[in-house]
Amino acid sequence: MKIFKKIMIGLAALAVVGFLLKDPITNAFKANLIKNFKDFPETEFKYKELPGSYANTVCQNSHVNHGESVRNTQLLDGEWNIEQGPLNDNIPEQFNSKVQVPGFVSEAVPAFKDVGIESDERDAFWYKKTFVASEQLFAQSHLCIEKAKYGVKVWLNGTALGEHFGAYSVSEYDLSKSIKYGQENELIVRIGSEYTSVPEFIPVGADLEKRGWFPGIWDSVSLVYTGASTIVRTKVEPDIDNNQVKVITTVKNSSENPTEMLLTQQLTEWQSKNSSAEPLETALTLKPEETKVVEQIISMESAQLWSPESPFLYSVTTTLMEDGKASDDRVTRFGMRKFEWKSGEGKGFFLNNKRYYMRGSNIALHRFFEDQDRKLLPWNKEWVKELYSGHMKDFNWNTFRFHNGRAPNFWYDLADEVGFIVVDEYHIFAPINRIVDGRANSINWSLKELEKEYTAWIQENWNHASIGWWDASNETHNPLPYEVVSLVRHLDPTRAWDAGSYRAPNGENDPLEEHPYKFSGAQFLNSTKVDHELKDLDDFSRIPPMTNGPVFRTHDGEGARNHAYINNEYGWLWITRDGSEATGIADIAYDLLAPGVELTAQQRREVYAYFISELTGYWRARRGYAGVKHFVHLSKCSDKDTIPEDWPLKEPSATCDNFVDIPSLTIEAKWQFWAPHAFAPVGINIDRWNEEFYSPGRKVPVPVALFNDTYEGGLVTVTLLTADKEGKVLSKVEVKDLAIEQLEARTETIDIYLPNTKEFVVYAQLTGDWLKAPVLSRRKVGFAHPGVETQLPTILSKAIENK
Repeated sequence: MKIFKKIMIGLAALAVVGFLLKDPITNAFKANLIKNFKDFPETEFKYKELPGSYANTVCQNSHVNHGESVRNTQLLDGEWNIEQGPLNDNIPEQFNSKVQVPGFVSEAVPAFKDVGIESDERDAFWYKKTFVASEQLFAQSHLCIEKAKYGVKVWLNGTALGEHFGAYSVSEYDLSKSIKYGQENELIVRIGSEYTSVPEFIPVGADLEKRGWFPGIWDSVSLVYTGASTIVRTKVEPDIDNNQVKVITTVKNSSENPTEMLLTQQLTEWQSKNSSAEPLETALTLKPEETKVVEQIISMESAQLWSPESPFLYSVTTTLMEDGKASDDRVTRFGMRKFEWKSGEGKGFFLNNKRYYMRGSNIALHRFFEDQDRKLLPWNKEWVKELYSGHMKDFNWNTFRFHNGRAPNFWYDLADEVGFIVVDEYHIFAPINRIVDGRANSINWSLKELEKEYTAWIQENWNHASIGWWDASNETHNPLPYEVVSLVRHLDPTRAWDAGSYRAPNGENDPLEEHPYKFSGAQFLNSTKVDHELKDLDDFSRIPPMTNGPVFRTHDGEGARNHAYINNEYGWLWITRDGSEATGIADIAYDLLAPGVELTAQQRREVYAYFISELTGYWRARRGYAGVKHFVHLSKCSDKDTIPEDWPLKEPSATCDNFVDIPSLTIEAKWQFWAPHAFAPVGINIDRWNEEFYSPGRKVPVPVALFNDTYEGGLVTVTLLTADKEGKVLSKVEVKDLAIEQLEARTETIDIYLPNTKEFVVYAQLTGDWLKAPVLSRRKVGFAHPGVETQLPTILSKAIENK
């Protein structure tokens, strides 16, 4: 109840602020208020840092065994023992619950109360795992914990091995002096019970729309056995222009003696294992405890390029020989591809030297972690693979963004294989500097700690074929992520950065992102007008920047419009999973679209499918953006009335996805039907929203936008027809043999006689022998509201079925 009251007080305060901002008399006050909200004074902790157990010997990007024959990896995932207790060094005597690793403490059995929120019952959770170590003796053994929250301390057989504070980075612990080979060992891992368990300057994540911050070891845990000389990390940089691969290998001599080494690279196709180039060898000598970086160039006769349409993968086997004996090896998977953003004339996104238009959505995984139906699904590889290869491919998507936070490592592996361009975004959402109770905030974060986290993030993920560019933050006025980009971008010169887009881009070719929520109903947020109607969409140029609110405002300083733009979020029509109501912040959008109407669940879903599908084509049609991503495909989606009593987070969702059943990945039927039309590679969109344009009983020139994202072209037919609510065709016109070229976008005007009736639907259908399926667009005219359901004419539905 206390939490509910706090939320209500906070919402009331925002409502008052919103009212004040409407009044022109308060302009001076408004300017000062907004400046106060947006300014992030430099924190006293800016250069504060703690030693952490970052990977510097074996653990960096070693999360999957792709076929190593020298390096021995022992996976410790599975069931662990767990207990709650104080945040000290006194290991509990008893462990009375079980929990899965990877996962969150919320899934412990028996369960703990109020996990993820402040509680007087504990300050820490203690994990215990017993394992039998390798029978074979190795010169070195290390523990790799891929990701854990919040703060980690490790003991092996009673010996403390180190601490780590980063919530999104791999940590590494040297077990060499404590491990008992061939015997049972006891591993203890202590983590903080929630985000305040670590110092306030540690970047634990920031999201004003998250209430729960579940603790846990939320990525894989493994033991890595090697010789005294190791491969610290590898970076593979494909060069499709010169048909070669640069392999940058960091090697380390952990012994007390100088060592002569032979570093070998072997390039093969990932699946077939066929050799793609001659082996390459380099001799080197390392001093005791020395670390050295070696660059090698592998030439290829020909390469098969990676793309979302053809996600072909290669692998490089890196072997480190010491005195004629293999000391360590790694198999690194990668794709031969080139990502490039360009500014200036001809600006845009380019894949493999060709302009490439992106279509997709967002995965808000860290919000989904709060969902009551989440359980262990995020660590179920078959479920994630179906998430990717099912609806996301059926909807014609070739990209998505990990919104506000990294994913477990295997999510990126699967994206490499299934084929998506992934925008990888760090967990910072800080549009204002206010602390909201129960929400982590970035105002006191350390620049030094953030730099370490970004460095680890890049180094762990830089070989993924799918990651298109790095995204430093989401809707953020905090200057820290913008500053950190300058410190780390040298680590990966092959990718651009989106630093957050509320300040100038960091690099001359970096993109700017936009979130043009025109129906958010808040001047404080995105638009200069609060009460938009559908007809207002006809007045927007759709050439960015399109977000010009006083707080949520895309950077538009000198030279900004020279950069390319990506539309990463749009919509604002989120509905709870059972369809019973809109989320709290989305109510206003339905009020604007259907004023004064008490919508049923089906009507609300009809509004969503109609508006979001047509809005997708609307944003695509003018080519103002290199890509569009609707918000959101996966998120927390809990109706407050359906949250189980034993689920610790009682707050309803701010944003929601379109699934009606999460375990089976069943998506809402209306959106499932219309999404493939909205995101079709060759698309069509009726380019007029104002109902007054569609005068009944008259011949009207209807503008129809055609756009082709592909490198195919051909003849198409555009059929324009009108129908009544039941799908009876009232008028029809067909324009055949229209030529559409590759990558073309243009508008055709087609005359049609409109029926002399109050209510009708205008449909536009695009067909062609070379198209995968017919594509539809529609405009409802004269109905009480856009949630009125209409029947698709048989002539259109049969065309889809027959294709």
